[in-house]
Amino acid sequence: MRKAALFLFAAALLFAAACSAAAPGDGKTPEAQTQATVSAAAPDVSSPPAAGEYLITASIESKCLEGNLIGASVKRNIYICLPPSYYDGKKSYPVVYYLHGHGEPAGSYVQSSKFELDRAFKAGAKEFIFVGFSGGTSFYVNSPVTGNWEDYFLSEVIPYVDGNFRTIPEAQSRGICGFSMGGFGAINLALLHPDVFCAVYSMSPGLLKDDALPGAMKTWKNDQGFLTNYARAFAPNKEAERLGDVPKLDGTEQDNLIVKKWMSGFGNLKEKMDAYVALNKPLKAIGFSYGTNDAYAWIPEGTQYFSDLLKENGIENTLYTFKGGHMQPLQGVTKLLVPFFNENLVYAN
Repeated sequence: MRKAALFLFAAALLFAAACSAAAPGDGKTPEAQTQATVSAAAPDVSSPPAAGEYLITASIESKCLEGNLIGASVKRNIYICLPPSYYDGKKSYPVVYYLHGHGEPAGSYVQSSKFELDRAFKAGAKEFIFVGFSGGTSFYVNSPVTGNWEDYFLSEVIPYVDGNFRTIPEAQSRGICGFSMGGFGAINLALLHPDVFCAVYSMSPGLLKDDALPGAMKTWKNDQGFLTNYARAFAPNKEAERLGDVPKLDGTEQDNLIVKKWMSGFGNLKEKMDAYVALNKPLKAIGFSYGTNDAYAWIPEGTQYFSDLLKENGIENTLYTFKGGHMQPLQGVTKLLVPFFNENLVYAN
Protein backbone atom coordinates (compact mmCIF):
# COMPACT_ATOMS: atom_id res chain seq x y z
CA MET A 1 0.00 0.00 0.00
CA ARG A 2 2.86 2.37 0.81
CA LYS A 3 4.47 1.75 -2.60
CA ALA A 4 1.16 2.32 -4.37
CA ALA A 5 0.62 5.57 -2.50
CA LEU A 6 4.10 6.76 -3.39
CA PHE A 7 3.50 5.92 -7.04
CA LEU A 8 0.24 7.87 -7.13
CA PHE A 9 1.87 10.82 -5.39
CA ALA A 10 4.73 10.78 -7.90
CA ALA A 11 2.26 10.60 -10.79
CA ALA A 12 0.37 13.58 -9.40
CA LEU A 13 3.58 15.56 -9.20
CA LEU A 14 4.40 14.69 -12.82
CA PHE A 15 0.99 15.92 -13.96
CA ALA A 16 1.25 19.10 -11.95
CA ALA A 17 4.61 19.83 -13.54
CA ALA A 18 3.45 18.99 -17.04
CA CYS A 19 0.27 21.04 -16.82
CA SER A 20 1.91 24.16 -15.43
CA ALA A 21 3.54 25.04 -18.76
CA ALA A 22 3.23 28.68 -19.67
CA ALA A 23 0.56 29.94 -22.03
CA PRO A 24 1.35 31.70 -25.34
CA GLY A 25 3.03 35.05 -24.88
CA ASP A 26 4.77 34.17 -21.61
CA GLY A 27 8.05 35.63 -22.79
CA LYS A 28 9.98 32.34 -22.72
CA THR A 29 12.44 31.57 -25.49
CA PRO A 30 11.42 29.06 -28.17
CA GLU A 31 14.08 26.71 -26.79
CA ALA A 32 12.53 26.84 -23.31
CA GLN A 33 9.04 26.29 -24.67
CA THR A 34 10.06 23.09 -26.48
CA GLN A 35 11.54 21.28 -23.52
CA ALA A 36 8.24 19.63 -22.55
CA THR A 37 8.53 15.84 -22.77
CA VAL A 38 5.95 13.10 -22.70
CA SER A 39 5.30 12.11 -19.10
CA ALA A 40 5.51 8.44 -18.17
CA ALA A 41 2.43 8.80 -15.98
CA ALA A 42 -1.00 8.11 -17.49
CA PRO A 43 -4.30 9.51 -16.20
CA ASP A 44 -7.00 7.48 -14.54
CA VAL A 45 -9.12 5.51 -16.99
CA SER A 46 -12.88 5.52 -16.46
CA SER A 47 -13.69 3.26 -19.43
CA PRO A 48 -10.79 0.87 -20.16
CA PRO A 49 -10.69 -0.87 -23.57
CA ALA A 50 -12.16 -4.34 -23.96
CA ALA A 51 -10.10 -7.06 -25.62
CA GLY A 52 -11.15 -7.91 -29.15
CA GLU A 53 -12.36 -4.45 -30.12
CA TYR A 54 -10.76 -2.59 -33.02
CA LEU A 55 -12.56 0.75 -32.68
CA ILE A 56 -12.26 1.86 -29.08
CA THR A 57 -13.53 4.97 -27.33
CA ALA A 58 -11.81 5.54 -24.01
CA SER A 59 -12.47 8.28 -21.50
CA ILE A 60 -9.92 10.00 -19.27
CA GLU A 61 -10.09 12.67 -16.60
CA SER A 62 -7.66 15.44 -17.54
CA LYS A 63 -5.60 17.23 -14.92
CA CYS A 64 -4.23 19.69 -17.46
CA LEU A 65 -7.66 21.11 -18.30
CA GLU A 66 -8.71 21.74 -14.72
CA GLY A 67 -9.50 25.36 -13.89
CA ASN A 68 -10.34 26.43 -17.47
CA LEU A 69 -12.65 29.45 -17.59
CA ILE A 70 -14.98 28.30 -20.38
CA GLY A 71 -16.54 25.35 -18.61
CA ALA A 72 -14.91 22.73 -20.82
CA SER A 73 -15.29 19.29 -19.29
CA VAL A 74 -12.12 17.67 -18.00
CA LYS A 75 -13.55 14.31 -19.04
CA ARG A 76 -12.33 13.81 -22.60
CA ASN A 77 -12.58 10.99 -25.13
CA ILE A 78 -9.77 9.27 -26.98
CA TYR A 79 -10.57 7.29 -30.14
CA ILE A 80 -8.31 4.37 -31.02
CA CYS A 81 -8.38 2.41 -34.29
CA LEU A 82 -6.34 -0.79 -33.99
CA PRO A 83 -4.93 -2.57 -37.07
CA PRO A 84 -6.31 -5.96 -38.22
CA SER A 85 -3.42 -8.00 -36.82
CA TYR A 86 -3.43 -6.39 -33.37
CA TYR A 87 -4.85 -9.38 -31.49
CA ASP A 88 -2.91 -12.00 -33.48
CA GLY A 89 0.28 -11.71 -31.47
CA LYS A 90 2.38 -9.49 -29.27
CA LYS A 91 3.84 -7.15 -31.88
CA SER A 92 4.10 -3.44 -31.05
CA TYR A 93 3.02 -0.76 -33.51
CA PRO A 94 3.80 2.86 -34.42
CA VAL A 95 1.08 5.40 -33.65
CA VAL A 96 -0.30 8.19 -35.83
CA TYR A 97 -2.32 10.88 -34.07
CA TYR A 98 -5.07 12.81 -35.86
CA LEU A 99 -6.08 16.33 -34.73
CA HIS A 100 -9.61 17.29 -35.78
CA GLY A 101 -10.71 20.64 -37.21
CA HIS A 102 -12.75 23.42 -35.61
CA GLY A 103 -16.33 22.18 -35.47
CA GLU A 104 -15.38 18.71 -36.72
CA PRO A 105 -16.76 15.97 -34.42
CA ALA A 106 -13.91 14.48 -32.44
CA GLY A 107 -13.28 10.89 -33.44
CA SER A 108 -15.32 11.00 -36.65
CA TYR A 109 -12.33 10.92 -39.01
CA VAL A 110 -10.57 8.12 -37.15
CA GLN A 111 -13.72 6.03 -37.02
CA SER A 112 -14.67 6.64 -40.66
CA SER A 113 -11.10 5.83 -41.76
CA LYS A 114 -11.18 2.25 -40.48
CA PHE A 115 -12.40 0.77 -43.76
CA GLU A 116 -9.69 2.52 -45.79
CA LEU A 117 -7.03 1.63 -43.25
CA ASP A 118 -8.01 -2.04 -43.09
CA ARG A 119 -8.09 -2.29 -46.88
CA ALA A 120 -4.62 -0.73 -47.14
CA PHE A 121 -3.18 -2.89 -44.37
CA LYS A 122 -4.64 -6.10 -45.79
CA ALA A 123 -3.20 -5.15 -49.19
CA GLY A 124 0.30 -5.09 -47.71
CA ALA A 125 0.78 -1.66 -46.15
CA LYS A 126 2.63 -1.61 -42.85
CA GLU A 127 0.19 -1.37 -39.95
CA PHE A 128 -0.03 1.41 -37.38
CA ILE A 129 -2.45 2.44 -34.65
CA PHE A 130 -4.54 5.49 -35.60
CA VAL A 131 -5.67 7.73 -32.74
CA GLY A 132 -7.88 10.80 -32.44
CA PHE A 133 -8.91 12.71 -29.35
CA SER A 134 -11.27 15.43 -28.27
CA GLY A 135 -9.52 18.75 -28.73
CA GLY A 136 -12.57 20.97 -28.40
CA THR A 137 -12.07 24.38 -29.99
CA SER A 138 -8.65 24.78 -28.41
CA PHE A 139 -6.30 25.05 -31.40
CA TYR A 140 -4.21 22.60 -29.36
CA VAL A 141 -2.37 25.31 -27.43
CA ASN A 142 -2.08 26.28 -23.78
CA SER A 143 -4.24 29.19 -22.68
CA PRO A 144 -5.08 30.62 -19.24
CA VAL A 145 -8.68 30.88 -20.45
CA THR A 146 -9.36 27.61 -22.28
CA GLY A 147 -6.89 25.35 -20.47
CA ASN A 148 -3.60 23.65 -21.26
CA TRP A 149 -4.52 21.63 -24.33
CA GLU A 150 -0.97 21.18 -25.61
CA ASP A 151 -0.01 19.70 -22.24
CA TYR A 152 -3.16 17.57 -22.23
CA PHE A 153 -2.12 15.97 -25.51
CA LEU A 154 1.56 15.51 -24.69
CA SER A 155 1.27 14.60 -21.01
CA GLU A 156 -2.02 12.71 -20.87
CA VAL A 157 -3.25 11.45 -24.25
CA ILE A 158 0.05 10.03 -25.50
CA PRO A 159 0.97 8.36 -22.18
CA TYR A 160 -2.53 6.85 -21.98
CA VAL A 161 -2.17 5.30 -25.45
CA ASP A 162 1.38 4.09 -24.78
CA GLY A 163 0.35 2.73 -21.39
CA ASN A 164 -2.70 0.79 -22.58
CA PHE A 165 -1.78 -0.47 -26.06
CA ARG A 166 1.22 -2.19 -27.62
CA THR A 167 2.88 0.85 -29.13
CA ILE A 168 6.47 1.66 -29.96
CA PRO A 169 6.75 4.59 -27.54
CA GLU A 170 9.51 6.47 -29.32
CA ALA A 171 9.54 9.60 -31.48
CA GLN A 172 10.80 7.67 -34.50
CA SER A 173 7.60 5.62 -34.42
CA ARG A 174 5.15 8.43 -33.66
CA GLY A 175 3.46 10.54 -36.34
CA ILE A 176 0.96 13.39 -36.22
CA CYS A 177 -1.54 14.72 -38.76
CA GLY A 178 -4.59 16.95 -38.77
CA PHE A 179 -7.08 19.00 -40.74
CA SER A 180 -7.74 22.77 -40.68
CA MET A 181 -7.47 23.81 -37.01
CA GLY A 182 -5.95 20.37 -36.48
CA GLY A 183 -3.68 20.87 -39.49
CA PHE A 184 -2.32 23.95 -37.74
CA GLY A 185 -2.08 22.02 -34.49
CA ALA A 186 -0.21 19.16 -36.14
CA ILE A 187 2.46 21.29 -37.82
CA ASN A 188 2.75 23.61 -34.81
CA LEU A 189 3.26 20.78 -32.32
CA ALA A 190 5.59 18.83 -34.59
CA LEU A 191 7.85 21.86 -35.08
CA LEU A 192 7.84 22.55 -31.34
CA HIS A 193 8.37 18.93 -30.31
CA PRO A 194 10.56 17.00 -32.78
CA ASP A 195 11.63 15.00 -29.72
CA VAL A 196 8.07 13.59 -29.55
CA PHE A 197 7.14 13.18 -33.24
CA CYS A 198 9.22 12.29 -36.28
CA ALA A 199 6.77 12.98 -39.11
CA VAL A 200 3.85 15.35 -39.67
CA TYR A 201 1.17 15.60 -42.37
CA SER A 202 -0.91 18.79 -42.32
CA MET A 203 -4.14 19.00 -44.35
CA SER A 204 -5.58 22.44 -45.24
CA PRO A 205 -3.83 23.95 -42.23
CA GLY A 206 -4.44 27.33 -40.63
CA LEU A 207 -1.27 29.07 -41.85
CA LEU A 208 -1.16 32.83 -42.48
CA LYS A 209 1.32 34.82 -44.54
CA ASP A 210 2.49 38.02 -42.87
CA ASP A 211 0.01 40.22 -44.75
CA ALA A 212 -2.94 37.81 -44.77
CA LEU A 213 -4.78 38.60 -41.53
CA PRO A 214 -7.14 41.25 -43.01
CA GLY A 215 -8.25 38.84 -45.72
CA ALA A 216 -8.67 36.03 -43.22
CA MET A 217 -10.74 38.26 -40.95
CA LYS A 218 -13.18 38.80 -43.83
CA THR A 219 -13.69 35.04 -44.14
CA TRP A 220 -14.39 34.82 -40.40
CA LYS A 221 -16.68 37.86 -40.09
CA ASN A 222 -19.86 35.76 -39.90
CA ASP A 223 -18.33 33.09 -37.68
CA GLN A 224 -18.44 34.59 -34.22
CA GLY A 225 -17.76 31.23 -32.62
CA PHE A 226 -14.47 30.89 -34.44
CA LEU A 227 -13.44 34.48 -33.67
CA THR A 228 -14.21 33.94 -29.99
CA ASN A 229 -12.35 30.65 -29.75
CA TYR A 230 -9.32 31.94 -31.65
CA ALA A 231 -9.21 35.01 -29.37
CA ARG A 232 -9.37 32.84 -26.26
CA ALA A 233 -6.52 30.68 -27.54
CA PHE A 234 -4.10 33.35 -28.76
CA ALA A 235 -5.24 36.67 -27.25
CA PRO A 236 -6.74 35.54 -23.93
CA ASN A 237 -8.16 38.29 -21.73
CA LYS A 238 -10.00 37.31 -18.57
CA GLU A 239 -11.56 40.77 -18.39
CA ALA A 240 -12.97 40.82 -21.92
CA GLU A 241 -16.57 39.84 -22.67
CA ARG A 242 -15.38 37.02 -24.95
CA LEU A 243 -12.53 36.15 -22.55
CA GLY A 244 -10.30 37.09 -25.47
CA ASP A 245 -9.52 40.12 -27.65
CA VAL A 246 -10.50 40.40 -31.33
CA PRO A 247 -8.62 42.96 -33.44
CA LYS A 248 -10.44 45.78 -35.21
CA LEU A 249 -7.56 46.39 -37.62
CA ASP A 250 -7.85 50.14 -37.01
CA GLY A 251 -4.10 50.75 -36.73
CA THR A 252 -4.15 51.97 -33.13
CA GLU A 253 -1.34 50.99 -30.81
CA GLN A 254 -3.63 48.93 -28.61
CA ASP A 255 -5.16 47.11 -31.56
CA ASN A 256 -1.74 46.43 -33.07
CA LEU A 257 -0.82 44.57 -29.89
CA ILE A 258 -3.88 42.37 -30.36
CA VAL A 259 -2.94 41.81 -34.01
CA LYS A 260 0.51 40.71 -32.86
CA LYS A 261 -1.08 38.13 -30.56
CA TRP A 262 -3.34 36.88 -33.36
CA MET A 263 -0.37 36.46 -35.67
CA SER A 264 1.35 34.39 -32.99
CA GLY A 265 -1.24 31.72 -33.77
CA PHE A 266 -1.61 30.98 -37.49
CA GLY A 267 1.05 33.49 -38.53
CA ASN A 268 4.71 34.35 -37.78
CA LEU A 269 5.72 31.46 -40.03
CA LYS A 270 9.32 32.53 -40.57
CA GLU A 271 9.84 32.96 -36.84
CA LYS A 272 8.38 29.53 -36.18
CA MET A 273 10.60 27.97 -38.81
CA ASP A 274 13.68 29.71 -37.36
CA ALA A 275 12.80 28.44 -33.86
CA TYR A 276 12.43 24.92 -35.25
CA VAL A 277 15.78 25.09 -37.04
CA ALA A 278 17.42 26.33 -33.84
CA LEU A 279 16.40 23.12 -32.08
CA ASN A 280 18.79 21.24 -34.38
CA LYS A 281 16.57 18.16 -34.29
CA PRO A 282 15.00 17.83 -37.73
CA LEU A 283 11.79 15.94 -38.33
CA LYS A 284 12.17 13.04 -40.72
CA ALA A 285 9.31 14.20 -42.94
CA ILE A 286 6.86 17.09 -43.37
CA GLY A 287 3.86 16.91 -45.68
CA PHE A 288 1.02 19.24 -46.68
CA SER A 289 -2.14 19.12 -48.75
CA TYR A 290 -4.82 21.64 -49.66
CA GLY A 291 -7.72 22.15 -52.04
CA THR A 292 -7.06 24.75 -54.73
CA ASN A 293 -10.65 26.00 -54.48
CA ASP A 294 -10.66 26.48 -50.72
CA ALA A 295 -13.07 29.29 -49.80
CA TYR A 296 -10.49 30.33 -47.22
CA ALA A 297 -8.10 31.52 -49.92
CA TRP A 298 -5.47 32.40 -47.33
CA ILE A 299 -5.03 28.66 -46.55
CA PRO A 300 -3.64 27.63 -49.96
CA GLU A 301 -1.56 30.83 -50.02
CA GLY A 302 -0.19 30.30 -46.51
CA THR A 303 0.47 26.60 -47.01
CA GLN A 304 2.29 27.17 -50.31
CA TYR A 305 4.28 30.01 -48.74
CA PHE A 306 5.36 27.91 -45.77
CA SER A 307 6.25 24.93 -47.97
CA ASP A 308 8.41 27.19 -50.14
CA LEU A 309 9.92 28.84 -47.06
CA LEU A 310 10.96 25.47 -45.69
CA LYS A 311 12.55 24.49 -49.01
CA GLU A 312 14.42 27.79 -49.21
CA ASN A 313 15.98 26.86 -45.90
CA GLY A 314 16.97 23.38 -47.02
CA ILE A 315 14.03 21.60 -45.37
CA GLU A 316 12.43 19.20 -47.81
CA ASN A 317 8.67 18.66 -47.64
CA THR A 318 5.93 17.20 -49.80
CA LEU A 319 2.94 19.18 -51.03
CA TYR A 320 -0.19 17.66 -52.58
CA THR A 321 -2.87 19.84 -54.14
CA PHE A 322 -6.27 18.79 -55.40
CA LYS A 323 -9.32 20.35 -57.00
CA GLY A 324 -11.63 20.87 -54.08
CA GLY A 325 -12.58 23.14 -51.25
CA HIS A 326 -11.92 23.15 -47.52
CA MET A 327 -11.93 19.39 -47.04
CA GLN A 328 -9.78 16.34 -46.51
CA PRO A 329 -8.58 14.90 -49.81
CA LEU A 330 -10.76 12.10 -51.18
CA GLN A 331 -9.21 8.75 -50.30
CA GLY A 332 -6.61 10.75 -48.43
CA VAL A 333 -6.02 7.94 -45.95
CA THR A 334 -4.91 5.40 -48.55
CA LYS A 335 -3.38 7.79 -51.09
CA LEU A 336 -1.57 10.14 -48.73
CA LEU A 337 -1.46 9.26 -45.05
CA VAL A 338 -0.69 5.53 -45.24
CA PRO A 339 2.14 5.87 -47.81
CA PHE A 340 3.57 8.91 -45.99
CA PHE A 341 3.68 7.26 -42.58
CA ASN A 342 4.71 3.89 -44.02
CA GLU A 343 7.78 5.53 -45.49
CA ASN A 344 8.72 7.68 -42.52
CA LEU A 345 7.92 5.78 -39.30
CA VAL A 346 10.03 3.03 -37.76
CA TYR A 347 8.00 -0.18 -37.49
CA ALA A 348 10.23 -2.34 -35.26
CA ASN A 349 11.53 -1.65 -31.78
